[in-house]
This record gives sequence, C-alpha cells and structure tokens, in this order.
Amino acid sequence: MRRSAALLSTAALVAGVAAAPGAAPAGAHPPRCGGYVGLTFDDGPAAGTTRALLMALQRAGLRATMFNTGKNVEADPDLARAQLAAGMWIGNHSWDHPFMTQLTPDEQASQISRTQDVIRRVTGVVPDLFRPPYLDTDDALRAVQRQFGLTEINTDVDSRDWDDASVDDIVASVGRMQAGDVILMHDWPANTIAAIPRIAEDLRRRGLCAGRISPVTGRAVAPDHRALGAAHTAGRVEDRGAAVRYTWPGVYFEGRFRGTSVGIALDDAVNDYEIQVDGGASVNLVRPGRTTHWINGLTAENHSVRVAKRTESPWAAGQFGGFVAGPGGTLLGRPAPRSRQIEFIGDSWTAGYGNTSTERDCTGNGGVDRNSNANQSFGALTARTLDADYQINAWSGRGMVRNYNGGDPGTDFRTWYDRTLQAAGDEPWRPRGWRPQVVVVGLGINDFSTPLNPGERWTDEAALAADFRAAYHGFLDKLRDRYGPRTRIVLTYPSLGNTTALADAVEQVVAERADRRVRSLHYDNAALGLDLLGCDWHPSARDHELLAGALTPVLRNLI
Repeated sequence: MRRSAALLSTAALVAGVAAAPGAAPAGAHPPRCGGYVGLTFDDGPAAGTTRALLMALQRAGLRATMFNTGKNVEADPDLARAQLAAGMWIGNHSWDHPFMTQLTPDEQASQISRTQDVIRRVTGVVPDLFRPPYLDTDDALRAVQRQFGLTEINTDVDSRDWDDASVDDIVASVGRMQAGDVILMHDWPANTIAAIPRIAEDLRRRGLCAGRISPVTGRAVAPDHRALGAAHTAGRVEDRGAAVRYTWPGVYFEGRFRGTSVGIALDDAVNDYEIQVDGGASVNLVRPGRTTHWINGLTAENHSVRVAKRTESPWAAGQFGGFVAGPGGTLLGRPAPRSRQIEFIGDSWTAGYGNTSTERDCTGNGGVDRNSNANQSFGALTARTLDADYQINAWSGRGMVRNYNGGDPGTDFRTWYDRTLQAAGDEPWRPRGWRPQVVVVGLGINDFSTPLNPGERWTDEAALAADFRAAYHGFLDKLRDRYGPRTRIVLTYPSLGNTTALADAVEQVVAERADRRVRSLHYDNAALGLDLLGCDWHPSARDHELLAGALTPVLRNLI
C-alpha cells in the first residue's frame, strides 16, 4: 500500500494524529519476533474515537487492520486517510453493516463493491480483506467476495469489547493469542482504546509482534512480508505484495530454505498443484483451498522447493502467499532467474489437457482437471531440459480466429493473450524482465479441426484459412514488437486427419514472413508414434515426452 510522504504528512495533520515524543514508530517491534498476530478494529472510522485509537496505537508502536464500513469512510474521508497515514491497513466491512446472508447476491455485491470503490477513491488502497458484519457468512457470500478478489477474515479470538468487556477482559483476550492468530476488536469502545498500552506490553513480554493479515492464508505475517520475497517465478502473476494471483496454466514458484520443514501458502479452491522438494518425487495437491501446506521430515540442511499449477482456470485466479520456514528453519535468498527464457503459446495441447489419463473418456477417472498437468506438458519438459525459465500461455478450445466447433464467436485466443489474468481480470500484462529468446506458438487446431457450422462468418475453409493467415501475421507482428528482432519464433502444428488447411496456412505464413528467425515445426503424429490416449483424444503423458523429444533439439539450436 504505497503512499507518498506528502500524503502521510497531510493526512496526519488533518486527522490530528501524531506520534508522542519518544514513542516507537508505527510498526516498530523488538529485535526478535517469535511470531506475528493480527490486531483488527471493526466499524470505523468514527469521528469520536478514531483519532484517539490511532494515537494510542502509534504511542504503543502497534499496527493493525481497520475493517471500515463504506458509509463511514464516505462520511469521514480524512479519518480513513489518517488510518493509512498512521501505518494501518484497511479492509472492507460492507457498506452499512447488514446481516449479509440475509441479502440477495446482487445486494451483497453492492455492499462490497460500493465499499471497495469509496476506500479506493479516498485512500488509493484497494482492500483485499473482507470481514462480514456480525461474522455472519456462508459459502454463497464467500463466492461473491471472491468476485472482488477478497479474502474473508473471521477471527481466532473475540475480545467481546462490543459486549462491554472490561479493560482487563480485553487484555486477557489478547493474552490467548498465538502466533498467526487474529483478534476481533472495534473502533468505538472506550475500554478498547484504554487497553492498547497493556496489549502492547503483553505482546512484547511474549515475544509477539503486530503484523498484517495475509490475503492467502488469513493468518498474521510480518508487516513487510512479500509473497515473492523469497520465491522466484517467471509466470504471469498479479503481484499484490503479500500475495500474487494468477490464472495461466503451469505457473510455478521456486524457493530455497534451510531446515526440516517448509510451508507453502495457497488460497485456491479451483486448481491442482504439483510440489517437489530437491527435485524428488512429486506431491499433488487437489484444490487445496486456503491453507499452508507443510512438508515435514526433511534432513536439517539446505533444500529447494518448487510448486507448479497443474490445471487451467481462465475464469478464476489462484493465490500464492509465499514459502514459510518451519520451526528452527529459515528461508534462504530468492533463487536467481535462469539466463534462458522460453514462452509457449497455444491451446489444449500446450496446456497439458488430460495428459495424465490413460483413457480417452476420462469422465470415470476424475475428469479433465484431475487428469491435467501443465507441469508435465511438452513445453515444461522441454524448458526444464534446457534449463530455461518458461511461461505456458495456453487456453484449451481457443484458436487464432475460430474456437473449437465455432464456440464463443467474436472472441479467440488473441482476445485474452495480453491479459495478466485471462478472463479473471482486465489488467494488461507488462513483461518486465521477460524477454524470451524463443517463442513457440501452437495455435490453429481449434480453427480447423471441426467443420464450419451454418451461421459462422466464413463461407468456406478457404475463407477461414485466409482470415487465419492474416491474423497470424498480426499476432507475429505483436510478438516481434514486444520482444524485439532477435527473438526466435517457432510455429508448430500437428497432423489433422480431416484437412491439410492448418499445415498449408502455417507454412504459407512462414514463407511470407521472409524472416529467418521465424520457422515452422510439424509434429507428425504417425512418425512420432503419438497414441492420443489423453482425455478426449489429446496427447498422453507419453505423447508429451515424445513431443518434447521432437521440440528440444530444435530449440537447443536456437536458444
């Protein structure tokens, strides 16, 4: 949550909040923190109490998360800015504090969106945490929260300050907190404000520090915690600091640590993951939800850890909150990026659709998602053989100008290619530090593998092929403008049993480019011996190894 010095100074003066002489600065903590706890205050900002609460927190050297109602932020915008200036974090607590489960989904969305909008407009902050009023929640409400990229934060300890708890009772509640816990308090009770100095003393005595709340795990972490602070990734991710969000298949995170255990913070109820420690046997996580997954029982030495997204989720973003060192251990520095970079662009073949299935009909053995593993697709296998960082920017069923069987007309792969989060967000991808030596494009199967249907905009296959070629040239121009003249581009295509239009179109595009750094590669299904035993006649795991075997020597000579 970035803010300029001018904003801090102005907001503090407007709100009448200033640190007391000799007080610890906001966020200060003892040299050693045995853990972090999340202090939270609901229902603000309030004209009669917020200034006093912020002054007490600053004097005690504490930071906290303020779950504000949108109505109060609109009424007292200077107080919301003062919260931020005092070093606090801001969360969403609905517009006017209703019982959310008694509202319709549209009403719930309005409560949340209006509050998001006013907090962003007033403070520049876009909250990523939501606390339902009265802690009243259910799965339907959580689904609405996810539409706004929000993580629900309930509580581990309830101070009951809303029920006239005494100062002693509030301090005793804090005394029950353990590392990672979150406590519920409120902006308005006088006893809560009076308890702040003793709360700070209790935490210091027990070696605990006030931290921020991770939007991935919902647990308290260090104020300066960054998901990528000790993790390397080359994938397209939306970096929110404490967490990163992503949708493209095969996104991976790598880290190093010393100790006997490591945790992986994830918040994802949609995707599956593959985890490896020291390059050993993989562990699969199926839709882990909001969790820190622990790997224990390791030897007390240095280790590497890698977690990769197996499945596709163009409409839903997963979240990674970083690696966590186990007891007595420590995270080591972020692994250095590799000198080689390869980008793979394509459809279901590139995404590893159904590749771990041994049956073409996989409805009875887990379905497509449980049988897909982008981390074992031909692109991932090729890149790891060549010791290259890579992106797998693929979307099943999408084509260059036409999707599978003419579906979803008016959109195609190019509609979404420039986005960080595919259909889960509209932010453009800005490739900082990403300049691949080679781009492998595998589009066109969906354009030509099914016959044209009545009502589609092409009169015949020749018209489709002409449109395909023109679009391909435009797409290659985009890649060339983005990555420069030195990047090699390989246009790949498999054999299609129903037509040679794809092969003819790709070869014509290459010939027309008159660019020695653009070439084609035909995956001859019969010559390679592909069995296509994956789901719905897709390449199997064995086939992906064969495809990687065909692609790797080509790229080795280019990279």
